[in-house]
Amino acid sequence: MSKDKDERKRTHLKLVVNNPEIRSARPAGGEQEFIPLEDLIANRDTFRPAFYRGMGRVQSKAYRLLERFLELRNAPYGIDPVHGKVLVLPAGSVSPESQEFGSPQDEVLLSITEDAGGSGLCFSLEMILPYFSEDDAVMEEALLFAPVLQYGALFLEENPHDGLLDLIYRLSVPLYPPVPTSRLVDRMFAIFSFELKETFLALSDYPEG
Repeated sequence: MSKDKDERKRTHLKLVVNNPEIRSARPAGGEQEFIPLEDLIANRDTFRPAFYRGMGRVQSKAYRLLERFLELRNAPYGIDPVHGKVLVLPAGSVSPESQEFGSPQDEVLLSITEDAGGSGLCFSLEMILPYFSEDDAVMEEALLFAPVLQYGALFLEENPHDGLLDLIYRLSVPLYPPVPTSRLVDRMFAIFSFELKETFLALSDYPEG
């Protein structure tokens, strides 16, 4: 019993709100300069040449089709040529629940990269969830407590900025043919939003008591 009481006294999972210095979807320090999402959106035409420079023809075509999809839906996206070549959206534009459980600084990263087998391309949506603890054991328990998702995956990864563990959601699908269709992106956004909602609701109850 005394052990159980000690466990309940441990620092629990915290919700990060309006604190971009603590958590951001892209590195805020180190050798690479952090570019605020507002600047990525405002300057995406300026960043576009650097983003596509050196990119293969098929990958470039896939990214341009993804950009067209976002533009047709007036999505407030930015282009980041520095941190892994990703398209960046405010999380609230994809997951309404992130506005309730997260903060305005939360981001969704979209990427099109070579798949694990090297035989094609893979489209991914990723978000660092706005929950953290300085206690690695608490983060590990939160991962175990979170729901088992049908399509996406939750995993822990060390944040290079502060050395703490991040809880990350990622949804990935292979592209065949190697371009993202509007139907596929629509479906991925819908799955992303639903599974994030399930995760937010589960983690908002963690730990109980």
